[in-house]
Amino acid sequence: MARYGYFWGCYIQGRLPHIEKSTRLVMQHLGVDCSDLDGLTCCPEKTMVANMSHDAWLVTAARNLAVAEDAGVDFLTPCPGCFGTLKSAAAEVEASVAAHGSVNRELQRIGRTYRGNTRTSHLLEALYRDVGLATIRDKVTQPLTGMRIAVHYGCHLLKPSEDVGLDDPCAPSKFDELVQAVGATSIPYEGKLSCCGGLLSRVDDEETAQAMARRKLRDVTAEGADALCLACPACFMQYDTTQLLLQRKGEAVHMPVLYYTELLGLALGLEPRDLGLSSHRVDVQPFLDRWQVRRAAIERVKQHWDYDLLRRCAECGACGFDCPVARADAAFDPNGIIRDLAAGHIDRVLRAGEFWRCVECYTCRESCFQRYSMLDIFRTAKHLAVEENLAPAGAAEGMAAFRKSARLVESSASQRKRLGLPEAPPSGGDELTQLFQWRPEPRRP
Repeated sequence: MARYGYFWGCYIQGRLPHIEKSTRLVMQHLGVDCSDLDGLTCCPEKTMVANMSHDAWLVTAARNLAVAEDAGVDFLTPCPGCFGTLKSAAAEVEASVAAHGSVNRELQRIGRTYRGNTRTSHLLEALYRDVGLATIRDKVTQPLTGMRIAVHYGCHLLKPSEDVGLDDPCAPSKFDELVQAVGATSIPYEGKLSCCGGLLSRVDDEETAQAMARRKLRDVTAEGADALCLACPACFMQYDTTQLLLQRKGEAVHMPVLYYTELLGLALGLEPRDLGLSSHRVDVQPFLDRWQVRRAAIERVKQHWDYDLLRRCAECGACGFDCPVARADAAFDPNGIIRDLAAGHIDRVLRAGEFWRCVECYTCRESCFQRYSMLDIFRTAKHLAVEENLAPAGAAEGMAAFRKSARLVESSASQRKRLGLPEAPPSGGDELTQLFQWRPEPRRP
């Protein structure tokens, strides 16, 4: 794993120190070697500084990179804007002998030289590449199972792709995978790759900036997101601070916004107060409350099912296409029942009772690679439904008959006589009653 020097940029240390706090705690917890460097400046930001003077932008970025080179570390930054600037400037200098020479002539005036030996990584890139999803999953002690997270990639994390190269700019997945590594569900939603619009506030177009924020907040709310997760300080300010402004105008928006290291920190067992969640403009407590409720629901599921296998079944769902009941009735969605269970909705599943439509034909079990099929899952649900007196009337009648006579149906003496059959031999029901000591039949509501 590389040795890193933090490049915080301007906004995190100036306006969002809670992002710095959560990042430091998480990286320390994961054993990533990160240190602070003296002498760093603004990256510099592209839109304002680069448009003021491209040469000043390029030399400033190269000087920062030279500081990291002199310290013998690579840069790690939680800011996509800084990430994009440092990567783009390095690419421009390395692509042109003339640019490299021009930059170093300027830097030599202050005793610096840029050699091109340092690498810049965004925090997500370092977590994905150096720490790895498997290690993150292993380190998680408080998984965010059942929580629906809307990932916001933003612009500069992915683009310009020829410079930053973090992920596919049109169909990225790494951020989603990092969210899923903490046990949460990364949900699809309209406008997932859209720009936050935050820069418009800096150029005096607050109305359009708010409109762009409002659209995404409504999109993720419509999809049932519990929080919006991002990895950019500028996007954080747009969705957290601008959302507060919308609330003050009377708009019904309330979507907690979390930087990724805050989400990861919670999953690692770090306390919300230590992560600085109280510094947010939009209250995060509703998210934490829902998480605690779902954690309790998941613990209840774990009492009855192998939860890891249940989740894999919910994520797979392949055998649902072979289910004969589902083929006969498109309204029957066996995998939907399992997804509900995996999300902790036991009571809802038991009350609906759709799992009783499983005819236990073993089709799913024969094709299940993990040998933990819908049949196995539904049988457990049926047991629980019986215990809670929620079995369908027909099934309850059959169980009552078995308790009474050890048969589902009594033999018909008249039919047997008409067919010339002997009387049916006596049942062993008395012995079963002694063996099992049947409880009184539950009263149906």
